[in-house]
Amino acid sequence: MYADEYTYLRQFALQLVDFSETEWRAHRELLTRRFLRRGEYLTVAGEVCNYVSFINCGSLRVYMEVKDQEINKHFFFEHEYASDYSSFLTRNPGQLNIKALEDTELMELSYEKVQKLYEEFPIWQKYGRLIAEQLFIQVASRSQELLLRTPEEMYIRLIEEQSPIIARLPQHYIASYLGIQPESLSRIRKRIMEVKKV
Repeated sequence: MYADEYTYLRQFALQLVDFSETEWRAHRELLTRRFLRRGEYLTVAGEVCNYVSFINCGSLRVYMEVKDQEINKHFFFEHEYASDYSSFLTRNPGQLNIKALEDTELMELSYEKVQKLYEEFPIWQKYGRLIAEQLFIQVASRSQELLLRTPEEMYIRLIEEQSPIIARLPQHYIASYLGIQPESLSRIRKRIMEVKKV
């Protein structure tokens, strides 16, 4: 079957909720297709985030600027949602910058359209709740990992669970995400390679 711009989002949504064609059409008709070139911003710190964006293809980097340094907080890849969710939900200016690492295609819903869907179709309220629960688990897991795992353990887990994705990221971005300097990541990678040779 031919894959149009809605195919991946529909497949993603079907993993969480069982919707009718009428409910899907209502959702689909509110979506806006958007393209970001590499280096363009989805959101900028200090501004209110007005959209939730499903990534059809491409990748995004989430970072904060702290004392003139960019600290990577997260990476978004195809077939998942990207947003500064806190800003989106509270309608307050956000603290995150979200920038395209590659040319990226998005399917977006504005805050107003999300509320419209919620009011008219309870199934999309359930969908939104499940997405929020996934996000909470993700953030909690990340916080625990930073407290309980060493950078080397975190890097090994990234390789084991997301090797194809990690290969697309510059090493200095991964180092920042792990909370270490690029030189430290180089030493970790060297140790791992030496162990594999044994």
